[in-house]
Amino acid sequence: MVYKVAIIGTGAGYTGEKTPPAPIAAIARPDFVPELVEPRLRSRSRTPYDRGITALGYLDCAIEAEKNGYDAIFINTFGDYGIDEMKSALNIPVVGAGEATMSLACNLGRRFSIVTIWQPSKNHIYHERIRNCGMEQRCVSIRNVLSNSEAVKLSDGDDAVIQMRAGDSTILQRIIESVDNAVKQDGADTVLLGCTCMAPIGPIIADQCSVPVLEAMRTGYRVTEALVDLGAHHSDIAYPKPQSANLAAIGGLIAGRSDMDIESDCEICVVVNDSTN
Repeated sequence: MVYKVAIIGTGAGYTGEKTPPAPIAAIARPDFVPELVEPRLRSRSRTPYDRGITALGYLDCAIEAEKNGYDAIFINTFGDYGIDEMKSALNIPVVGAGEATMSLACNLGRRFSIVTIWQPSKNHIYHERIRNCGMEQRCVSIRNVLSNSEAVKLSDGDDAVIQMRAGDSTILQRIIESVDNAVKQDGADTVLLGCTCMAPIGPIIADQCSVPVLEAMRTGYRVTEALVDLGAHHSDIAYPKPQSANLAAIGGLIAGRSDMDIESDCEICVVVNDSTN
């Protein structure tokens, strides 16, 4: 049997294609078909308010994906936008890159740190995930490679991500130093890379560090395949089912403003298909 996995979260705006991110395509098993599905409503989560808009768009996308016969949903972003709502609305497994990677970190160690290319002004994304997933006692620090002032100079950090994906040695060294400081200064025994945009350099960082380094795109996708294999499903007690009429309300709301695009997704944040890797 072949299983279809809907990948939500491209970081590349609307592409109109189903090609999954290259790191996922490289590790997908032959009996799994990961495909990119794209939200009709797109926004960048610069603030908690923006996060709510993003979650709404992702929820609508996930509902449509289940209707179209997908067997599981993988939210390809550390922010796991709309994950609780999806688990309530859907009857198929839903996995978020952030939640899955933090959970695995607890299997490999006792205290983890999140090292992210992004600046501190975006840490509300991590604080929400840590709080919602009950990881306050496990996460010892969030290490930001960029400062807020640097991000402003570098077009909100996008230029730094381009440099990182290109293998810029200065950016890579700063990430490795952040991992080292998380271990030596914060007491972390495991490190999570805090954005799926870091997938291309994940193996490079892991090879040069003394502790386990988990990259969220590959980790989260592998967990998705595992849940499908196990026939596991989230609890309907933890995530009660909504009234069926309410499921149609989300699609109707967004379809009523089909031209809504409240600033497209980051055009470089997550790798869609990188022929250099």
